[in-house]
Amino acid sequence: MKKYFLLCLLTLIFYSTPCFAQDSTSVLSINPSEGLNKGNYAFTVGMNFGQYTSKNEDAFIYYILDEENVKYNIKLGFAYNVKDGRQIGAGFRYINDDTSIEYENAVGDTINTTSFERRYVTSIFYGISKSLFGSKRVFLISDPSLFFTAGNTDSSRTIDEISELSESTVRSISIGLHVGLQLFLAPKLSTQILVGPVGFGYQWEDFEMNGEPNGNTDSFFVRMSPDILSFEFSISRYF
Repeated sequence: MKKYFLLCLLTLIFYSTPCFAQDSTSVLSINPSEGLNKGNYAFTVGMNFGQYTSKNEDAFIYYILDEENVKYNIKLGFAYNVKDGRQIGAGFRYINDDTSIEYENAVGDTINTTSFERRYVTSIFYGISKSLFGSKRVFLISDPSLFFTAGNTDSSRTIDEISELSESTVRSISIGLHVGLQLFLAPKLSTQILVGPVGFGYQWEDFEMNGEPNGNTDSFFVRMSPDILSFEFSISRYF
């Protein structure tokens, strides 16, 4: 995944090099953010990655011997500028979240748990870019969006060599909003940093335990604040 993202990044930079090959007089006359003009198309790739590890940590009601969490998501997007600084588009996001924990409970039992979560998110959005303090390079951005999500989580729990396997399948529809900053590196090349989303939606989830149906739930959910520790970085190339 890292190699794929790096390849996309190098490709976008390669196609943007003509913007830097002009003489200094021409460069001064160029609007750095001309990619936001009406009629332009944009292709976006983005990614974030996080890894957390912990060993020998007291968690009050149990003692963590070893814990590891690896989470990343990959984003692809395509948009069209319907007005200067306004665009409509569609996106796809793949989310991967893997966790493994070995811990001791209050009575001294050693328990191993694992969780493998996958999410596939399709979105339709309306992007808004607004100049920050009149700058032609730096913009505040937001993207009111409609999200359609599907995915599953496989989990296992082992104690005294006895294992339980569970699986959940989830589907949801939601309305949300990312916010962040956009910086133009060249007239038709920008990079973004985003947090979010905040919003609300409805979710359906089915459960299995050791291969047998184990009920289902449906619920309304609200996200009132973004996770400011999970930044998403992306690059956009305009045509």
